[in-house]
Amino acid sequence: MHKFKFQPDDLFINRLKTYPEYNVFIYQGQMHVNKESRISGSGGIPVFDVNRNLTGSGALRVYPFEESGSAKPIFKSQVYQPLLKNFSSDYQFIGEYWSRISGSGKVNSYGDGTVSINGVSSYTSSYGFESPITRNFSSPTYSRNHNYFDLNTGQTVSIAISINQMNITASALQNVARKYTVLSDHFIFTSSSSRSRDLVYDADEINFVTIPSMYYGSSIKKGSVELNYYITGSKIATCADIHHNGTLVETTGSSTGSIVGLVMYDEGIIMLTASHTLESNGIEYIPTTPTPGSWLFYGTTLNDGTSSAHPTLASASYDLNFKGTNYVNTMTMFAHARKGHLNHSNNPTYRSSTLVGSYITGSGKTFAEGSYEINNIVSASYTSASFDKTTYISKVHIYDEDGNLIAITSMAKPIKKTLEDEYTFKMKIDL
Repeated sequence: MHKFKFQPDDLFINRLKTYPEYNVFIYQGQMHVNKESRISGSGGIPVFDVNRNLTGSGALRVYPFEESGSAKPIFKSQVYQPLLKNFSSDYQFIGEYWSRISGSGKVNSYGDGTVSINGVSSYTSSYGFESPITRNFSSPTYSRNHNYFDLNTGQTVSIAISINQMNITASALQNVARKYTVLSDHFIFTSSSSRSRDLVYDADEINFVTIPSMYYGSSIKKGSVELNYYITGSKIATCADIHHNGTLVETTGSSTGSIVGLVMYDEGIIMLTASHTLESNGIEYIPTTPTPGSWLFYGTTLNDGTSSAHPTLASASYDLNFKGTNYVNTMTMFAHARKGHLNHSNNPTYRSSTLVGSYITGSGKTFAEGSYEINNIVSASYTSASFDKTTYISKVHIYDEDGNLIAITSMAKPIKKTLEDEYTFKMKIDL
């Protein structure tokens, strides 16, 4: 087998910048990502692609291995293993040990399983099938509970302390929002000379839509966010990041041109702050507060604890569009098959089957290794062609510096190589 070392000009590392696009449709507490069917729960991106599009019962899905700390009777049924943690029901440890040693405690079946797969009871764990987008409606508060430990009573005591009106969630995001103030003054959460609005200490209610990082990767692409609000299938409002600066501008609705929210690209957080009514006949209500539809209620029932069974929510649906930003590092490798190289093979078919196995010298016989002639695979139409040493390259193996095989490149069709031919194979691998 021939081995060659990559030269400095044969290896290149590149970084590709990709923008995965997502369309999320939300209706009655369920979300569909890029029009795919839900696996379980409220929907979302499958955490493991092996379970993607498996919409049947749980028995059809792939389950993980048992955790290292678990101890199921089937794993210790033949011989007692003290290193395995016991079930809470295993009270008679000594008796169990003796019964296993004596053989009386052995089992003959895989019973007592927690999940039945194809009629066989088995022990399994479970995957978190999907990663959902969540909504959180945050209101200002006037008090906070403080807990302390009372040494006299030995108990934890909780007391309510009055504070200035504050939106706790917005307050926690103040420091994060400061890096976006270079894009827009709207990211100044507290009152200042340039921005009179106060998202922390004022009476502002804020609708938070949180997108997990597995959707967008490094960050949400600027200018890609668009939110649509529907009532009975008709679009009543749209807002989008049209200025590429993190501010959501209402482009369709009752207050066209106004800024109705903010987008934190790196954190995957959308803040909707506008409370104006989107249409005069809006019929979407929060069950406890009969208020016409506004951006504060966008995404209602999306993992926010609001029941989707409320009759006035049946006509409302929502649409969220955005692009992520992912970086993919790739290595490009060039493998050279130069003239006069790689023209010999250890494959048995490389030589003809003609063999002279022994020679006679003098009065006795002596063994000598026979000779194999290289097959002449050069053909001609009418006469025998002259011999030309020929091989076929079908694979290129890639090894690390320690000689470990790390990748194999297979040709769609073996490449014919003569003494006068030379080739360069271009290979690419994601890092």
